[in-house]
Amino acid sequence: MWVSLTIKSGNKKAGQIPVSTTEKKSCPNECPLKDTDCYARFGPLGLHWSKVQQGMRGDNWTAFCRRVAQFAIGQLWRHNQAGDLPQTKNGKIHKSKTKQLCRAASHTKGWTYTHYDPNDPHNREAIESANKIGGFTINLSADSLTEADQYVKMGIAPVTVTVPENTPKGTKTPDGNVLVICPAQTTDISCEECRLCQVKTRKSIVAFRAHGIATKRLSEKLTVSS
Repeated sequence: MWVSLTIKSGNKKAGQIPVSTTEKKSCPNECPLKDTDCYARFGPLGLHWSKVQQGMRGDNWTAFCRRVAQFAIGQLWRHNQAGDLPQTKNGKIHKSKTKQLCRAASHTKGWTYTHYDPNDPHNREAIESANKIGGFTINLSADSLTEADQYVKMGIAPVTVTVPENTPKGTKTPDGNVLVICPAQTTDISCEECRLCQVKTRKSIVAFRAHGIATKRLSEKLTVSS
């Protein structure tokens, strides 16, 4: 497992906080954007991600966790601007490595997102137990409003969802859950200032409008699935 840690992000939306990038092989097969319309496959981030995959940038998992452990108390940071949680040989979340990171980050205010299927008992337990450690937050990534509702009912983690680019503010899911369009997409606020995705106890679902080179194609797919 190869991970690159950038101490001060150059991404305007993230703000000047640490961000990491994990090799492409970490992404689960159940992610519908894998190898297709994922925004991280294109542009400067795509080039960086490829170099991480090739072992040209970054550290191994243990070295990465050691660096995270050295963060200052309360440090805000985002794990995985591209990539996902550590994976086992059978394509599920690697429990011990995930807990290794969560323990290393327990004194920080970090967060990440995962596309691993929480309906799988193994993945569900891995996510739930990791989130109980504290400090570090794992968000469940849904790909439709219906799926987002299902994830909310699980009660194991906060939920995010990808939506078409023209999704209006104030949209609700079929179950009536409130969507908050990512503030970095609607205002000049950055993750460094917003911090909503780090809040483990939030009730709202953070919605990310389709963006990147494949925005139109992705929006069409999401319109069908929502």
